[in-house]
Amino acid sequence: MGPITEHHLMLFLIQFGMLLGACKLAGLLFEKLKQSTVTAELMVGIILGPAILGRFAPGIYQTFFPNEPIQRSMLETIAWFGNFYLLLETGLEINFSRIWQQRGDAVKLSLADLIIPILISFVPIYFLPGEYLLDESQRTIFALFIAAIMTISALPVAIRGMRDLNILKSDMGFLIISALTLNDIVGWVLFTIILGIFAHGSIELGFILKLVALTLAFTLISLTLLKRVVDRVMTFIHERLGAETGYKTTFIIIVGMVFGAITLKIGIHSLFGFFIAGIVLGEAKHVSEKDRHVVNRMVYAIFVPIFFANIGLHLNFIENFDWFLVMVMSVVGIMSRYLAAYLGARWAKQDRASWATIAICHSPGGQMHIVIGMLAYSSGLISEQIFVSIVAAAIISTIVFGPWLSWAVRKMQKDKIHIRFERDFVLIDEQSTNISDVLHLFAESICTKTKLSSMLLYEEINTRELQMSTATGKGFAFPHARLESIKQPILVFSKTRQGIDWDSPDGAPVHFAFLILSPKSNPKAQLQILQTLALAIRDTKFVQLLTATDDPKKLWAAIHQVLKSCSTCLIVD
Repeated sequence: MGPITEHHLMLFLIQFGMLLGACKLAGLLFEKLKQSTVTAELMVGIILGPAILGRFAPGIYQTFFPNEPIQRSMLETIAWFGNFYLLLETGLEINFSRIWQQRGDAVKLSLADLIIPILISFVPIYFLPGEYLLDESQRTIFALFIAAIMTISALPVAIRGMRDLNILKSDMGFLIISALTLNDIVGWVLFTIILGIFAHGSIELGFILKLVALTLAFTLISLTLLKRVVDRVMTFIHERLGAETGYKTTFIIIVGMVFGAITLKIGIHSLFGFFIAGIVLGEAKHVSEKDRHVVNRMVYAIFVPIFFANIGLHLNFIENFDWFLVMVMSVVGIMSRYLAAYLGARWAKQDRASWATIAICHSPGGQMHIVIGMLAYSSGLISEQIFVSIVAAAIISTIVFGPWLSWAVRKMQKDKIHIRFERDFVLIDEQSTNISDVLHLFAESICTKTKLSSMLLYEEINTRELQMSTATGKGFAFPHARLESIKQPILVFSKTRQGIDWDSPDGAPVHFAFLILSPKSNPKAQLQILQTLALAIRDTKFVQLLTATDDPKKLWAAIHQVLKSCSTCLIVD
């Protein structure tokens, strides 16, 4: 290849601007339709690629996307950055220490998620006609790889679906996130090993043992020794250079690059290094929800759209679309993940009413399927036809997921609940300066009206808060706990004058906190109250009323009216 000319640069800028602008416009439309923006970005690439534009207007296609090595490599470099930082951001959203506290039930769910889909998927994939395989001698590795893909559920899709239905911050939501996170970690270890075996060219026990040992050793060292090093550097940046200087974001990006380079050096795919780097960074105590939000916006605003659009640019989606393959991938994938999570929820002894909801949240494929499929396609493990079917199956499962989850949540809400929300349960807090102060105030106010122990109640609420922040942004938080010792839900509201640093996604201090206590025997109560209040705070007039008055009677009346208007709630004064 020769040097990059001004023409190359001009065409690259046109390509970049065209793809990014089209992806964002299509993404806005898909968001309004409650669909994944990944689907929109892939569609942009397919429309501007050989499948549509190249077929019906080949001259225009060649003008904007010429098949020239230098020109293609410029855009593909940005696309690879999108791939790398997508994995980094995915890992960054994981707080492994907090999730491990939920390990009992989450591990059961995750084990079911990993084992059952492989057992169900391996046989039908193994016996696919030979015409779908690039190399008949690699049939076992091919079937194992596709079966492994079937185990991965789309964590970002599940999070968005639960957030839209206001159940993300519930105990059930945290359990689902924990299980899917463990699933992602083990799944990436498995994919890394399978890709390494394929790259080696044969199944040799000695090589497999070496690859497994290197992968596990890197993971273990990263999550122990390197985690402490990263945490100390992040603490230094936070305390000496300032939290708002941008150095934390720079350090996050550099750590990803270092980990990616290390994994390449030891013979593991660099994407695994970026993913583990994200997990390590997510463990640092000075990486806040706001820092995660900044990285998320940067990655998803610029790099990720180009990555997925670039996939569409290089796929002849129409020519390689095979209905039989797409149906096999879709049906086997969705149903195996659903069945695995359903059985896992039963094994973890979750409430019967929540089994279907938990299972549905594990059913969608998504961007990780596409990323892994792209790796396999670029490595020569799968054909373009198989890759297209993986992409199509991921899109189909994402489209089905939203309405399916909405139906399951509505089904859970048929029964009325009785809420204890007394006039004394509205607090005007003038002294609290941190989360602990607010939670102590909640516990003390309740123990004076009930037989609950103030200290035990505080420990329950605080333990749940340490697992995952209940702040939702815009000044609101919903601390909660499920207790054996109560028979009906209790709601307490606090308005804090000073504003509390609550690790909110938007970094805004919390002024309004709703404490939700519910019986362990009725997990649906927590979901229903959370949903009702989350919908209420979207009402500008309601928020303005909470902001404008410090009169406990007026605040109680406003919240009482919101609860009373909910068709599934019945207030008990």
